[in-house]
Amino acid sequence: MTTMNNALEIAGLGIRRPTGAVLVRDATFTIKPAEIVLLVGPSGSGKSTIVKLLGGLLETGPGGWGVTGRLTCGDRKLDLESERSHVGGIVFQDHALFNDLSALENLRIAADHAGRPPAPALLADATALLGDIGVHKTVASCSGGQRQRLAIARTLLADRPVLLFDEPNSGLDVRMARRLGELIRDLCVGMGKPALIVAHHVKDLLPVADRVLLLDTRSRRLVEVPKDADAIEAELMKLDSGSAASTGTAQIDTAAPQNGKDRRNPWPSSIGHRSRLYWFGRYMAEYFWELCVSPLMLIYMGAGALIMGFVSMWFGFHYNSFGGYLKSLLHDETLVGLGLVQGTVAVPLISSILFVARNNAIIAADIGNRVLSSQFKAMDNLGITARTYIYSAILINMVMGALMLLVLSLGVAGWSSMQTWHLQFPQQNFELWREHFFQKLILEGGHVTPRMGWVLLKVGLSALLAGAAAIVIGGGRKESVLEINAAIARSIIIGVTLTLLVHAVISVLTL
Repeated sequence: MTTMNNALEIAGLGIRRPTGAVLVRDATFTIKPAEIVLLVGPSGSGKSTIVKLLGGLLETGPGGWGVTGRLTCGDRKLDLESERSHVGGIVFQDHALFNDLSALENLRIAADHAGRPPAPALLADATALLGDIGVHKTVASCSGGQRQRLAIARTLLADRPVLLFDEPNSGLDVRMARRLGELIRDLCVGMGKPALIVAHHVKDLLPVADRVLLLDTRSRRLVEVPKDADAIEAELMKLDSGSAASTGTAQIDTAAPQNGKDRRNPWPSSIGHRSRLYWFGRYMAEYFWELCVSPLMLIYMGAGALIMGFVSMWFGFHYNSFGGYLKSLLHDETLVGLGLVQGTVAVPLISSILFVARNNAIIAADIGNRVLSSQFKAMDNLGITARTYIYSAILINMVMGALMLLVLSLGVAGWSSMQTWHLQFPQQNFELWREHFFQKLILEGGHVTPRMGWVLLKVGLSALLAGAAAIVIGGGRKESVLEINAAIARSIIIGVTLTLLVHAVISVLTL
């Protein structure tokens, strides 16, 4: 693995913002196998953009970033103007771990989408970092250092030719940052892979770096500078970068345990290999539980149906224009009408509104969090098809859950209506209620009337459109939690509005 096949060569690189401003002009550089290169420059100069480009995350084409140049990595030769680079595995600054998956599942999903099962040596190198982390530990319960090592191990299992680190020492004190640098050094030497590290605070990483490249914001070119902290700082001062404040001195354990490679490490044997169908099923099950059958969801939908059944029956007989003596004479017709309206209009509408309002909030929050925490970018970099897994699982569960909970709501509302009717007419037999209440809903022999097919259509269609709206709104650019909150509100409003429109149009056309 320590051959020149792992060298990265970039020639004539040019990057232009979507606005037309030039970010990089005619840059050329090479990173040899096992070589570590620091990329430094003022904030906003374009360092992270270069990492995104090498990791295949930069959106090019009409209306997007403009890129020129040629890339060579092993036997891969790419024209960056027309081809997307996927040579770099990115370790994101905020880790971008998938917090709905366990620590083990974060590694499994990367290994299963790498194109081929990981070689034993690669598996050993990646999992050697994780000796102190339980395989079934949640991401939320991991320390900052453990998350960082999980992110590195996940990127290693993706088995890209080049390792890319986006400010990995952000928030670390000097000692911990140097230990992180030594860890990166050992990985690059052991695996023979080159590494490009975007660094804002360079002193901690200089001891492990082979070279330093400066992104000069005046010439828009990459210039090699001496491996000297004072010289680098002087160059940055010339670029009028300003005095960037330190991000803190967090005491994070970034060093892997000394016994990380011993045979007691459970990670290598736990990773195994799973098909993409398994991962689709994994996300289907996750969203089925959250969107359809969680206990709170069932209680919520059941309570709405219970109230609707009571209200429609109670007010249907007590507050009307005939009342008194005529109430008994028109009892049967009233019961037939209430059954028709409740089964085809009222309960389907209320059920859909409750379902969409609750689930659109969940979807917008979930998707928005994945955007804000760079999880979708990490999926793209790892070759995981987020749209196939997450978006499809959401939409399928929205339609399936809406129909399933409609049946539940109709049953609960029907029972509630029957009990409410019996309170008003205790002398009547329940058979009378069943005969008239379902007269226009169920045919002889137990078959439902064709109008119930239209009910299923409007409930399923409204759930599909509302779910798609929640995905689009949640998937927009997010810079803060406040923007996620605003997306949740928009998602509920638009989802409920679409639901009302679909139900109104289909009801008017079919009743």
